[in-house]
Amino acid sequence: MSVISWNCRGVAAPATTSEAQDLCRKFKPDILFLIETRAKEGRIMKLKKKLHFEKHFCIEPRGLSGGLCLLWNKNIDVDVYAWSNYYIKAKIKEDNNFDWSCYFLYGNPKFQHRKAQWKELSAQNRSTDDPQIFIGDFNDILEQEEKIGLHPKPRSQIEEFRKFINYNELMDIDLKGGRFTWFSNPRNGFVTRERLDRVLANWAWRMIYQNATLTALPAISSDHCPIFLQLKPKGRSSKQFRYEAYWEDHKECKEIIKKGWNNNENQQGKWEDLSGKIKNCKIELSKWSKKTFRRADREINELKEEIKQLQERDLTEEVQQCIITEEKN
Repeated sequence: MSVISWNCRGVAAPATTSEAQDLCRKFKPDILFLIETRAKEGRIMKLKKKLHFEKHFCIEPRGLSGGLCLLWNKNIDVDVYAWSNYYIKAKIKEDNNFDWSCYFLYGNPKFQHRKAQWKELSAQNRSTDDPQIFIGDFNDILEQEEKIGLHPKPRSQIEEFRKFINYNELMDIDLKGGRFTWFSNPRNGFVTRERLDRVLANWAWRMIYQNATLTALPAISSDHCPIFLQLKPKGRSSKQFRYEAYWEDHKECKEIIKKGWNNNENQQGKWEDLSGKIKNCKIELSKWSKKTFRRADREINELKEEIKQLQERDLTEEVQQCIITEEKN
């Protein structure tokens, strides 16, 4: 299953429709979330037909800005049960019988309104133990490194966003394909870049979809990159990490774990911090094991091969000789 979230900045332009068609043709998302559609439901219905989706839910814009649209097909069960001008909340159910909640959202460009949004969502969110994600354009960043511009992001805005993430026990899914998802128009020859679009997931959801990936696709007709969430990416997956009990007998094991645990530079929040620490421990233990036990693994494999060869040999003559020798003695 896959989801594309895109702040398209209006669906009326032919270039936007063309890019949406290209995205659906190339990546075949099961769900498409469009932000700032600036379109009434009639135009959304036409777009749905062009993109070959079967179902939709939309929030019409107020005035000349805003508007949200969710498109999906019958192979995915999407139950929309709450919405406002800035979010659509739905229960998603797949064929594997897993179901989880998803907030498809748009953070208000004005900080005071956005701050109120985070508080409202936190007050509504009573299911932090159930699998859930938040996806969309948050209009916020987690740290100054997520912005390149003439002016830094006010610290108060970053702190409010982090409070929202920590309160709801969420973690940020790593972004591939680029560091930023929004690019300003050139001003004095300079382009501001920020990572405004993202996916936030809680621990329960992340444990179900441990291999989920998030990729920033090129920004063509909009100043925002579409972000592509794949729950179960195709292709060769990385080798599953497995903790070996015999590691504990080695004198270096404890120090390796300490090294991984303390080597987490991006301490953005308690849940992200915990996830980062566990990830670093896995990396350090894997590197250490490969280096320390490589020879032992090779010797074990060689001994196993010898045992296999012995088991396959015809030992009749050897056994008979042993019996004769024993009888003589």
